[in-house]
Amino acid sequence: MEEIIAKKYAQALIQYVSGDDLERVSKLFSQASQAFSVEKFRDVIQSPYIGRMKKKELLLSLFDGDEQLGAFLDLLIENNRVDIIPFIDSVLERYLRALQNSYKAVLYAPKNLDSDTIASIAKSLSAKLGVQLHIEQSATKVDGIRLVVQDLGIEVSFLKKRFFDDLKAHILRSI
Repeated sequence: MEEIIAKKYAQALIQYVSGDDLERVSKLFSQASQAFSVEKFRDVIQSPYIGRMKKKELLLSLFDGDEQLGAFLDLLIENNRVDIIPFIDSVLERYLRALQNSYKAVLYAPKNLDSDTIASIAKSLSAKLGVQLHIEQSATKVDGIRLVVQDLGIEVSFLKKRFFDDLKAHILRSI
C-alpha cells in the first residue's frame, strides 16, 4: 500500500523537478531514507507529541535545507506520509536507472561469489538484454542460484532439486 502511495508522490516530484535537479533530489532522498533505518529517528518522526514545524526542521536538515523540497515535505507532513520517504527514494532511483537504461539485479546464492564471476554474469546478461546491469549479492539457504531483475520482470534460477527432478522425469520418459 505504501509503495502505491509513494509512486504517486514520486511521480508528482518527477514532474515538478527538472531533469538535472532530479539526480540531486534523488541523492537527497537516498540520504534521508538511510535515517529511517534508525529506530530513534522513526520514533521522533512518528511521535504525536512533536509538532509539525519541528518535524519539518528535522527533515529539512536531512535534505540539506533545500527549500525547493520544503513544500513537498510540508505536504508529506500534513498528510502524515513522512514514513514513505524510503519508498519515494526507491521509486526515484528506479526511474533514474530506467532513464539511463541501467537496472539493478539481485543474485541469491548459498555463498558469495567472487567479483570476477559476478562481472562475467553481468556482462553476458547485459549483452543479451541490451541494458546495463548492476548485480548485488544476497545469501540464501536455498540450494541453488537465482538472479532477479525486478524492474524488468526477469528471474533466472538453477535449483539443485529442480535439476534432479527434471533429470528423473527425462530418464523416465526415455524408458
